[in-house]
Amino acid sequence: MILFDPVQVEAARQGSRAALEALINAAKGPVFNLAMRMLAHREDAEDATQEILIKIITHLGDVRDIDLAGAWAFRVSTRHLAQTARLGRVEKMRLSFEDFAEDLHLGQGESSHFGLTEIEHQLALKEVKVGCTLAMLVCLSRSLRMAYILGDIFEMTDTEASDVLEISAGTYRQRLRRARSAISGFMQSNCSIHSASARCRCENRIAPALQLGRIAKGTAHLDSDQAGQMSPHDISQDVAVLETAQRSVAIMRSNPQFVTAVPSLVEQLLDRIS
Repeated sequence: MILFDPVQVEAARQGSRAALEALINAAKGPVFNLAMRMLAHREDAEDATQEILIKIITHLGDVRDIDLAGAWAFRVSTRHLAQTARLGRVEKMRLSFEDFAEDLHLGQGESSHFGLTEIEHQLALKEVKVGCTLAMLVCLSRSLRMAYILGDIFEMTDTEASDVLEISAGTYRQRLRRARSAISGFMQSNCSIHSASARCRCENRIAPALQLGRIAKGTAHLDSDQAGQMSPHDISQDVAVLETAQRSVAIMRSNPQFVTAVPSLVEQLLDRIS
């Protein structure tokens, strides 16, 4: 959820640049984390975050109850990502769970010949794991994906999530059930973290991911703002959390809090309206 200080909301509506910046700082994290899980691509998520923040800033005057401005901003975000945002690069691949399963089973290899150091190996393993969970989400339709993200990743109640999506609680629960069934069924059949009998091993996905340019040696793209500040031990701990999460929902929740800077486009907008 997005939490706004009502005093700052009122000040921003009166033209305070400092208040607008404070609201942007409060919104950018939740919006970007939602966008990353919906679009599964950092640049696409940053573009969508810019668009959403601009919508929030330029329509702040439409809010009737400033005490509920944060909830309103979150609804703006979900509506944009579920209905308005352009198809992202991963979405354009039109992945189905069947296609993704075939890619996982065929794309296995040995990574030792890449000469990765221990920290490079841990970074690559984390990128593979996070990238796989994001790709799984994109196999869902946008409506089912948003329901799953709100309910099982952000842990909203049925009432909260249906209110955000502006649908009935019954419709929301139906979407969530369908999304849960699809994700759980896919992991049960394919993910060795979830099921010991499944064929796909994250370790064996490093080599094809490097060969195809999906990840880069020594680089953490999906979590790039945090990775540079982490020690090898910290990265290993993150990977361990992913590996010990047995239920599909726990695996999804074990992804990092994605971090981004204040988009420059929004800074330019603030310069124009201040």
